Amino acid sequence: MKSTDQSQQPAYKTPTYKNSQYTLTFIGILLAVLIGFLSYQYSGMQYVVLFITGILIGFTLFHARFGFSSVYRQIVEDGNTEMLRGHMLMLGAAATFFAPIFYFELGFFGSFPAPAMSPISIGLIVGSFLFGFGMEIGSGLAPASLYKVEGGRTAMIFTLFGFTGGATLGAAHFGFWNETLPSASPFSLATGNPFGYPGAWMMQMTIFALIAIGSYLYKKKKRPPALPSMPSGTNWRQILFGFWPLWVGALILAALNALTLLIRGEPWVLTAAFSLWGSKIAMFFGLDVSTWGYWGAQEDLHSLHSSVFESSTSVLNFGVIIGTFITLTLGGLIRFAKISFRIGLIALIGGTLMGYGATLSFGANVGAYFSGIASFSLHAWIWGIFAITGVYVAYHLEKRFNFRRVQSKH
Repeated sequence: MKSTDQSQQPAYKTPTYKNSQYTLTFIGILLAVLIGFLSYQYSGMQYVVLFITGILIGFTLFHARFGFSSVYRQIVEDGNTEMLRGHMLMLGAAATFFAPIFYFELGFFGSFPAPAMSPISIGLIVGSFLFGFGMEIGSGLAPASLYKVEGGRTAMIFTLFGFTGGATLGAAHFGFWNETLPSASPFSLATGNPFGYPGAWMMQMTIFALIAIGSYLYKKKKRPPALPSMPSGTNWRQILFGFWPLWVGALILAALNALTLLIRGEPWVLTAAFSLWGSKIAMFFGLDVSTWGYWGAQEDLHSLHSSVFESSTSVLNFGVIIGTFITLTLGGLIRFAKISFRIGLIALIGGTLMGYGATLSFGANVGAYFSGIASFSLHAWIWGIFAITGVYVAYHLEKRFNFRRVQSKH
């Protein structure tokens, strides 16, 4: 008799790679050279190094399957907590790298390290909930959505358009949610306790360890389907085309975020780039975005009137996009499929909620969650709680109204 033990049945299948799309790879490399050149012309070698760091982040995000949006859904859908433990390792490593950088005030190119700190506000709570809600219904910006979901590349375009529009609208409403409504000053777990960075590091590491242990015990109880098997090879083909173990991706992402902090004086943030790009587009069509509360309060007003190649956030995330694109072409994964109106609408709505919520709450799962927690900011923990709440509310509404999610196809 065949075993019916669910734990023996894999929930996901590793994608089968097609031939590399070398023409697109070459185009990606040309774009990388062009952006690197313009970054140097406008801002010097510091921004070139930052751009290269972004390329490495994009490369790592894909190969490590390091999803930021799927981790919480996996827990409620099938009880799999492996990705959650990967997150705890990543956050613990990042906090370990960040602490001495802040304590000793280390930096390259004359930069001074500043943590990803933000106020405790109504916008933080509402925005993080909306982000989590939109992340669940719209598949999110995780690399996994690029290859796992039916028409994934096509749907991703709708998500990106929605995210940019939502981030722009969030910038317009930022002042109301974060300044007109009640708010409290930023609070650092490191400088707000008598033991400083060592005390804050120990406290966070304890939390990470407890979450990891609890998630492992939960997994043992639920006996969930396994994630795709991890690669066994370490040769160049595996590095270029295959998936990496989660722990490898966690450590590399933490190290690259620390490198970003050393280079630009601030850790990796994502949403601010979309808010800037969307606001510049709005300016092109005649809107006076300089009156929006976001500009001056959250981001420098000067960046609205200067080149994007003078914006460290933009240059870094250009690198992330190019790095992801080149990686996809090496795996032969730039393929677009016709999608239904329903799928496109879901992706657009989800992306809009994500962009709007992320701007209101001072960042998304990169700037607020990853970099914020590594920076020992209280707002990041609050962000995480309400973003997770948004994911679960959307998930249970899907079940309550029998809303079928888009099924994966490989």
